Formats: sequence, structure tokens, C-alpha cells
Amino acid sequence: MAVRQLGEVGLQRFKEFQTEVEAIGKVRHPNIVTLRAYYWSFDEKLLIYDYIPNGSLSAAIHAKPGTMIFTPLLWEARLNIMKGVAKGMSFLHEFSPKKYVHGDLRPNNVLLGTNMEPYISDFGLGRLANIAGTSPFTQSDRVGLEKAQSQQSDASVSPLMSKGSCYQAPEALKTLKPSQKWDVYSYGVVLLEMITGRSPAVLLETMEMDLVQWVQFCIEDKKPSADVLDPFLARDSEWEDEMIAVLKVALAGSLVFRPILRGGHR
Repeated sequence: MAVRQLGEVGLQRFKEFQTEVEAIGKVRHPNIVTLRAYYWSFDEKLLIYDYIPNGSLSAAIHAKPGTMIFTPLLWEARLNIMKGVAKGMSFLHEFSPKKYVHGDLRPNNVLLGTNMEPYISDFGLGRLANIAGTSPFTQSDRVGLEKAQSQQSDASVSPLMSKGSCYQAPEALKTLKPSQKWDVYSYGVVLLEMITGRSPAVLLETMEMDLVQWVQFCIEDKKPSADVLDPFLARDSEWEDEMIAVLKVALAGSLVFRPILRGGHR
């Protein structure tokens, strides 16, 4: 199992918390981490999930030196992960008991199973943390009961970017009411990260543009596709047309669709 600590604030709003957590616990999908149990007391609130053994998608894309043997994901594996996340999000949006919004979709919240199948994590966490009286980001370190889980982390995101702001839709800054469109935008950014191998947070630290804008710039500047795609995908060059097709979907999901690379190879 894997355990997440929510906070240590009083006993208020227990009934509200209980109703919400039990609703979330009923959500069952092959690509969503299952919430199995919870614990609520005056000084501690815990959520208990299924343990997912292969860490986060962020670690699989970028790795953290010294914590794992880095084996770049092949295109086929990346595509399967993309499809699995899309299926999980579609279920949350349309087919779950309620039409939910995740609100914080990013590679660090996509966990990978034994066969690198994706599991969306932290669904409903923001709401539960708010009820428990704490921020979902200040208590966001999942404590795995096996060492491997604690070794997986987002190596690319700086403390300033720890809230996943580079994955948030622009309109999220203007309204407090979550929207499923936010999730669509975030999913588009996740796809771009998987295709380019570039971290949105690191890009913002080094340039005055986010990942979506960078990809747009490369297209408008007629950069060859090799300059846009993750270098580790070079060995899967026979699938380049498929990669470009997914790039189109990613930009459309990021609400900034523009005409996409055609040729331009060196």
C-alpha cells in the first residue's frame, strides 16, 4: 500500500470529508489509482492507496541521477501511457458516478505499474485536503511502504514550480471554479512533455516561454522535427509520422492548435 498524509487540523468537517472520500473510493478504473481506505483523527489524516511499483511518469521521462537506472521509454510505451491516461481522464469526466475534474494532472501524478501501464493519482486530493484544513501541496509527499516508491520523484520541477503551475490552463488563473477544460489543457502539456522530453518547469527557468509556446516557436520557425522530438526517440524514427500526429493532438489539447510540422527534415 501507499500512504498520503493530509494534515493535522482538528476534527471539524469529518462528515463532509467522509462523504467525499467514500465517493472517491467508489471510482474504479484500470488507469486510476484506487483509494482503499482512510484514517481521520484529531492529529492525523491519512489516505491509503494501492501501491504502484514503477514510480512516476516524470521520473521515467527525465530520471533523477543516482536514484534509478534510466532506460528511456520507447515510443510504443509512451503511446500506451498516453492512451491509458486519456482513458482514465475520459472516465473521470464522463462515466464516473459524478463528472469529476482532476485539477492537477501532470507527469508526477501519473504512476507506472509493473508493465509500465499508467495510473492517474491524486484524483480528488485538492478537495479532500481543503476539507481537512491543509494545502494538498504542503503535504504532497506520498510515503510508500516500500523503498522504491520513495525514491521516485520529479527531478525536473524546481520548488518555485512545485504546484504544477506550468501545467495549468491560463484561465485557471482567472477563476477558482475548476473546469474539465483545465484537465484537457494539462493533458496536452503532458503529451508535449512526453514527445519532446523537455520539462515545462525547467524551460520556464531558462527561457521566457513555456513548453506550449516553445513548440509553437519551433513550428513557426520551421525547425526540423528532430529539433522538437525527444532525442531518445530517434531510434524509433519509423514512427515519426505517428509522433507528429500526436503532437497535433497535444497542441489542440493545449488550446493553441497551429499548422504543424510537415517535412522540414535535414
